[in-house]
Formats: sequence, C-alpha cells, structure tokens
Amino acid sequence: MLTAAAVVVILAMVALVSKMIAVPAPVSPPMLVPSEGNEALRQLAAQAARLPDDRGAYWRRSLENDHLIRVQAGGRAFNAVLSSRTELWLPRDLKDPVQTQGGEPSLRPATPADERAWRAAGSPAKVQRVCTPGTTAADCVKLQIRAESRDCQFTHGVTPDHGPGAHPLGPYTLAEISALPADDKGLRVWLRARWESNRTKTETARTLEEAIANSDTLLATPLTPAARAAVLRLLADLPTTSVRGLAKDPLGRSGLAVDFDKGSEYFREFGEDDEVAEDHTTILDPLTGEILAKVTKAGESTVGLAKGGTMDSEVWTSVTRWTDDRPKRPGNCRRL
Repeated sequence: MLTAAAVVVILAMVALVSKMIAVPAPVSPPMLVPSEGNEALRQLAAQAARLPDDRGAYWRRSLENDHLIRVQAGGRAFNAVLSSRTELWLPRDLKDPVQTQGGEPSLRPATPADERAWRAAGSPAKVQRVCTPGTTAADCVKLQIRAESRDCQFTHGVTPDHGPGAHPLGPYTLAEISALPADDKGLRVWLRARWESNRTKTETARTLEEAIANSDTLLATPLTPAARAAVLRLLADLPTTSVRGLAKDPLGRSGLAVDFDKGSEYFREFGEDDEVAEDHTTILDPLTGEILAKVTKAGESTVGLAKGGTMDSEVWTSVTRWTDDRPKRPGNCRRL
C-alpha cells in the first residue's frame, strides 16, 4: 500500500487531469508539499470543496452487501456468501414519493475451492450453517443455495411513517443533511447540539468525543460537496482516523482507504469461533470523497478464514448519485 505522501501526489494528479478534461478553462494544480499522517484526507477534502453542488430530483442509492458465513454439507465444511442488493430513491421535494427495494439474499459458495467442496458434497440444495457451540437449533438453520435473490419487495409512498422508507438516512433527515454546515466550526457546533439533544432524550452514555468520531456516518448521506469537505476535514484531525493509502474496492475501483475506528476493537462470530477480530476500512472516491465501499476483514486467522480475508462488504454502486430520473415500479416485485 502506498505511503500517505504518495497518495497525496496521486490524488492531486487525478484531480488536475479530471478538471482539465471537464473544464476547458485552465486551472492551477494544487500545491504539492511533503505530507504525513492524514494529509491525504485533507487533500481530498480540498478537492471536494471545489466541486459544484449536485442537481437532480432524486438521490438514488444502490447498495450491494456481501456477508461471509461458514456452512457444512455431506461432512464437508466450506464458506459461502450471503449477497443482497437494496435500492433507495429519496426525493428532494417531500411531495414526491420515496421508493425502496430489497429482497431475500442469494447464497453461493464463496470461492472456486468452496464450490468444489459443495459439489463434492453432492451439490445439495440446502446447507447447514456452522454455528458457535451452544447456539439453539432455531438460530442455526439450514440455508438454501441459490444464485439469485428472491421475494423482491418494494415500498412507494410520500413521507412514509413506517417500513424501510421511513428512516432512509438512519438518524438523519434529508432536511438536516441539506442544511449541514460547510465549515469546521459550524459542523462541530451542529454535532454538539445533536449530541446534547440525544443525550437528553435517550440518556445515552456516549461522550461528545465519541459522537464526533462517529461523524463518518454522515459520508453515507447525500451531502453537498462543501459539507462533505467539512466532514472530511473534521475526521482528518481526529486521533481515531488513519489513512491507509490507495486500495481497490470489491468492484475493482481505486479509492482512498481510511480507518475511521483506529484504536477500537470489534469482534464477531464466524463458524464455531465466537470472537474473531474485525478490521474496518472505508474506501472513498479519490475525486469526490464519497463512499465507494465499506469493507470488514478478519483481524486474525480462524478455522476457514485467514487473517486479512474479507468478512463483509457494503458497496455503493456506480448508479448512486443525484438524478432527474424518477423511480419506476420494479418488475416481479411485491409492494409492501
């Protein structure tokens, strides 16, 4: 993986070439200076701040999620991937309908070696999930192997008050996101106000520092370029942020890899192991600072999983953007 200094140079070159192609007027290249630490993230913030505001009637978000699990069949254990895709159409005008789409995930052997193990077991239609000792039978069910997801479902309605369309941006509303301050000081004031309000309502024990460190979740929302730049600058100054260099996302797109959870420890179950360390990375678009993917890898080895192997991924596909297209009713899909 490249050093932070090399990343800054590459980002600046990419930005300059992009601007020369898109804008006929001459532009001056960013000043390149020796860098270290999270300077590449600050450089990316500077690029994002110069972008024009997005236009469009709808923000369309298309996510592809993969989740690695351990299964067994015919006396053989192997890995399989649960894959799902979700769609969100979020209108700029609240008088327009919100549309969401999802379905039951597909399940397939994770690698060619896993597929050979599955075929050697007789290519069964169902496989047994491998679970930690003590897991009840109801929680450790058999799963059906299928190449495509099924039971497509969608919602369509104006200002829905329930279902997946009710809170499409998690704890935020589009009005809050649209009005997010574009300067560092204003952003900190905004985050403090939200923290104080939530602390009063929920009596949460989370500190202000933890709330600010969690501001990377804002990058998953339709921020203006200026607001995204402010969030990136804020994150670059936090001790919980660590730029890792250039990396490719699961779709092969190059981006800036960042750990927004530096110093934190996360664990999850895998197979019979009830505590496998996780390593979290967010890959950002090297031109806009938007999220390309979030990837979770194994922080240690366990049965069926080597250290550094991908455990989970959430990918923002290339159609995620503001658009003047409008949502259409998906075919072969049941309305909720």
